[in-house]
Amino acid sequence: MDQETRNFICENILGLCLLELFRFGFMQTDPNWSNFFYNAETEQVALLDFGACRDYSKDFVDKYIHLIHGAAIKDHEKVLHYSQELGFLTGCEAKVMEEAHVDAIMILGEAFQEDKPFHFGNQDTTYRIQHLVPVMLSHRMCAPPEESYSLHRKMSGVFLLCAKLNGIVKCYSMFQEVFSSYKFGGTWEDFHAGKL
Repeated sequence: MDQETRNFICENILGLCLLELFRFGFMQTDPNWSNFFYNAETEQVALLDFGACRDYSKDFVDKYIHLIHGAAIKDHEKVLHYSQELGFLTGCEAKVMEEAHVDAIMILGEAFQEDKPFHFGNQDTTYRIQHLVPVMLSHRMCAPPEESYSLHRKMSGVFLLCAKLNGIVKCYSMFQEVFSSYKFGGTWEDFHAGKL
């Protein structure tokens, strides 16, 4: 498969994930690669198997998009604040835990940090996160929010798929477009009805 096709597939799958969470508030959370079908004739990526779908509250998504935006603009204080708002942290953690958590979010947000194509095949995200895990396991004071398990499972699967395909994607502009058009507050019904 040529690089252009790989990039196209990765861009469409990642773009779909951003839309699922930040436009629909509803996501197919199973990252199994067989749940995506690429039709070379129509140049379309289709999502299959909707058995693992779930919704996310508007309040959770409002805070989560701020968290991702904080990572995208490299704002450690914003990442820390929204990590506490979402319940990843209590606010009473040791400094070493706060730093490890914020560092992990910043590493995960690197794809959205620079206005240039992100090379999924040339990153060492998993390796760097693994070095932070022992600190987080030793110093964690609360379980992550329930919503994060399915969300992070899906996002990590999509990032791994993009890495396997050696995708090169303009993630920054994709996220900035979603963030700039996002409407905060209210309900998903209000959001979709254009009342926000």
